[in-house]
Amino acid sequence: MCYRERESESTTATNREKRGNYLIEASAFRLPAGNRWQPRLTLTRVLPADALPKMQSFPGLSPEFATARGAARFAMDLGRQMVDQNSSRVRI
Repeated sequence: MCYRERESESTTATNREKRGNYLIEASAFRLPAGNRWQPRLTLTRVLPADALPKMQSFPGLSPEFATARGAARFAMDLGRQMVDQNSSRVRI
């Protein structure tokens, strides 16, 4: 399941996808200098209803992109890859 959340002037809509035991949230943030965009990625571990969810953000992802769409796509692809490959960078 994928869905989007509203965007603001400095961020794009958040794209969400449930994959395995994780919810992947990807978006892009406009950098202050120029019209460049930085990917944003957050993973949330889906737990049983009686447990609190655990989240992990990945700040400062690079490279910078000329378009918000490219940055958000990069973040989503990275999130999918990390979940699918049980990446050691995922600590939740």
